[in-house]
Amino acid sequence: MSLRFDSEAALVGAAGHAALAWRAAGVAPLVVGLSGDLGVGKTTFVRAMLAALGHTGRVPSPTYTLLEHYSLGDLNVVHLDLYRLKEPRELEYLGVRDWLAQPDVWVVAEWPERSDALVGALDLAIRLSIDAADSRVLDPQAVTDRGRRALDAWRGRDIN
Repeated sequence: MSLRFDSEAALVGAAGHAALAWRAAGVAPLVVGLSGDLGVGKTTFVRAMLAALGHTGRVPSPTYTLLEHYSLGDLNVVHLDLYRLKEPRELEYLGVRDWLAQPDVWVVAEWPERSDALVGALDLAIRLSIDAADSRVLDPQAVTDRGRRALDAWRGRDIN
C-alpha cells in the first residue's frame, strides 16, 4: 500500500487519521519507525499525530535531545529522532527499553535504522519519500501482528 499526498496538508491529515484510528482500535503498545531522507516530513508526521490526539503544545524535533515524551491521558507517545545517535547505549541512557515495556505507549522513531535493537522492535515501518512531482509518498509496512492491526485500522477496516 503506497499512499501519495500532493500537499503537506494532505500528509498532515493522513498522519492525524492514522493516530486517531490506532487509538480507536486500541493498538498499544506500538512501535512505529519513520524512515526517509532529511526534510521528507518525518517530524511533520509526528506533529500531526500529536495534534490529532489533542496535544496543543509545542512539538520540537528531538534531533539533539533524541527523545521527547508526551502524556495524552491514557496514552504516552515517545518521539525519538536517532539521526544523531552515536552508539546504541545512548538509548539505554534514555530509558527506551523501559518505554518499550509499557502497555500504554507508542514509540515513534525517526531514523530507526540507526539502532538494530529498535529495528527489531518495530511493529510498523513507514518509509517517506518525495517523487518527481514533489508529492510525498508513504510506504507503510506491517512487521508484526500489532503492526497489521494498526495498518488495517488506518485503512479503515473493521479489525474486530
